[in-house]
Amino acid sequence: MIYTRNYDYLEEKLSLTLNTEDLAQVRRAYEVAERAHTGQVRDEGTAYIVHPVRVAVSLVDELEINSPKLVCSALLHDVIEDSPITREEIAEMFDEEIARIVWLLTKLEDVSLGDYLAAIEEAPETGAPIVKLCDRLDNLRFLGHSPKPEKKQRYVRSTEYFYLPMAARTNAYLYQQINQALEEVKANLQAID
Repeated sequence: MIYTRNYDYLEEKLSLTLNTEDLAQVRRAYEVAERAHTGQVRDEGTAYIVHPVRVAVSLVDELEINSPKLVCSALLHDVIEDSPITREEIAEMFDEEIARIVWLLTKLEDVSLGDYLAAIEEAPETGAPIVKLCDRLDNLRFLGHSPKPEKKQRYVRSTEYFYLPMAARTNAYLYQQINQALEEVKANLQAID
């Protein structure tokens, strides 16, 4: 399966199921995220915007979820955390439902990972748990390109302790994919040692 797709691919896929208004909202989410992440680069050396697009593509391609609110939330999931954009601004630009999902997906510094993920999982009706698991899956799939072994080890621990159990409770496909990606990261780490 090809995991790296661009926004044009996402829009083309969504055009098969979404109306013009929903497509315009998704494009607006992409444009907001692209501006918010301008100049940011991921460990693997790609522009940061590539990551939220891959998360959105996972929803559409792998889970066949074409919900405009979830695709927008996937595109915007790191915007509050990584830019000056606020929850209130997301609500104004989109709506309160998308703002709530993006807020749930925002990891605040003073909140533990366990509490953060528990809050997401306590709101299954929002779809936030699925988006969060797609986010973790994408991070794991591309973690092998990170030059930081300590980051890889931290991701392995947090995935085993928090994300795999959450995926087991949430979605069988994501559980299987996260487990597979986790094993690849662990093999990569062993090859380094």
